[in-house]
Amino acid sequence: MAGPLGHFVYVSDDGNSYKLKMDASNAAVGGGVAATTETEYRRGWYPRYILAESSAGKRRKVPICDPASGVWTGATATVALEEVGVTGTVTYTVTGRFGEQRTSRG
Repeated sequence: MAGPLGHFVYVSDDGNSYKLKMDASNAAVGGGVAATTETEYRRGWYPRYILAESSAGKRRKVPICDPASGVWTGATATVALEEVGVTGTVTYTVTGRFGEQRTSRG
């Protein structure tokens, strides 16, 4: 995660939009747009995410803000992610997609 942190709109499976704090470069991959008046994503809830792996074997977990994004639906099999110390981006292959989880703490 190389970009600055920010608050982005996360479209939840419950039909509501929430504000989720995350890395700006990851938000761009997952369809995130800048949050304005949304309420904070609830404690004890875990957002949907993808797992991705680079050709060098590095693994990343990337939250997906928009369930309609191609990365989440499977239309896109690779993502370009920023890495610390690397100019530009590195191509990662999506290796798994995981849905939201909610605990009783929420």
